[in-house]
Amino acid sequence: MKKIITSLTIIGLVVACGKKTEQPKADYAVISGKVSVTENEKLQLVHNNEVIKDIAIAPDGTFRDTIRAITDNHAYYLFENPALLVPLYLDKGTQIEFTLNQDLSKVTLSGTQADQTQYFIERELFVNDKIFRSDGALFKQEPQTFKESLKKFFAELETKLKSYNFDEDFVKNQQKWIQYKYIGALTDYPSSHESFSGNQPSLPQDFFAERDQVDFDNAKEYETDEAYRDLVQGKYYSQLSDASDPEQVGNFIKLVSALKSENIRADFAKELATLILPGNTKNKEVLDFVVANVKDEKVAKEAQETYDKITRLAVGAPSPVFTGYENINGGTSSLSDFKGKLVYVDVWATWCRPCLAEIPALKALHDKLKGKNIEFVSISIDEDKEAWRKAVKEKQLKGVQLIADKAFDSQFIRDYAINQIPTFLIIDKQGHIVNPNAPRPSDPDIEKILTDKK
Repeated sequence: MKKIITSLTIIGLVVACGKKTEQPKADYAVISGKVSVTENEKLQLVHNNEVIKDIAIAPDGTFRDTIRAITDNHAYYLFENPALLVPLYLDKGTQIEFTLNQDLSKVTLSGTQADQTQYFIERELFVNDKIFRSDGALFKQEPQTFKESLKKFFAELETKLKSYNFDEDFVKNQQKWIQYKYIGALTDYPSSHESFSGNQPSLPQDFFAERDQVDFDNAKEYETDEAYRDLVQGKYYSQLSDASDPEQVGNFIKLVSALKSENIRADFAKELATLILPGNTKNKEVLDFVVANVKDEKVAKEAQETYDKITRLAVGAPSPVFTGYENINGGTSSLSDFKGKLVYVDVWATWCRPCLAEIPALKALHDKLKGKNIEFVSISIDEDKEAWRKAVKEKQLKGVQLIADKAFDSQFIRDYAINQIPTFLIIDKQGHIVNPNAPRPSDPDIEKILTDKK
């Protein structure tokens, strides 16, 4: 009997082995771990420069989440704060666990496909240490020396890549990334050299030979390689140095309209949607390009709504109003409080560097036009009121200092279709629009504009 049972067991094992089927690959990735020191309640998962998911951090610093938005471009980033941006590789089936601290070089990880993420981290550290150093050591070199050094560094990175036991496709894709990153550094060289050395470089005729061979209209490369994507965006955005210049905007639209790759046009369309601004004579062209090319229906709808709002912001039309905004000096203020005066409005925030850069000019303009029946009203869209109060005090801001009730979602901000700051407005004594996109305080013409209108 014992022999029969043994025989049946063996037969069962054989049959079981014969029936074994391959388990389907998971269509998601799982990331988990612990943040050693943090004041934040969440991590952000970033892909193609966009936040695609917030990941909650528990009170004990642990986190865990399932990621289903897996694309053919496997490069993602975990953002904890500006000092900690962790590159990671995600594919369907990836399961990876981190221990994060404030030093990228000390991040530890384990799990399925952890080696790819480890390489991404080493790649990031290598590039920042050898190439994009804060002291600009590499970019200070003369053109030919720079190019030779650059090739040497990227050859070292390729050696590091080959030291891993990666599959052939991964290696080939990373070799392309290295080549595109090399070309990107070449492109950056003239302006970076001048910035770090103070001198304009004299470039050999063939300095950009490798860049000249790049196809900047490759849909697949754009979808799968972040370095190629950066290269393409850099090439085209270099033609739009001043987004407030209608002529540049019009020429940019013509340029990107000629691209054959739908996904590249769609990305540019999404960014161009933010250029539908009061006073921009190319708004209709921008809207038409956005609607024709953007893939996200929400973006197209919002662009149309913004355009419709702006068409109602004609010079001489009644201005949108704000009511009951908190005043730094106590109580509240409304636009109607300033009737009888020309009002110069600054919409700003403490976290906005271009806004802060305008403060010295704004204070000087305020002092120069004191007693001219012009009211200077600054409206902060900060969510953090304490940060606003602190900035007003420390920077000794002048004029009327207010804070909007719902930050960017405040009705006044929405009615003026403000989607970027700083934004300046001029409203006349009767509460009518003079300029919904007025010059900044640093503009040499602003003093004359205000004194002529008062």
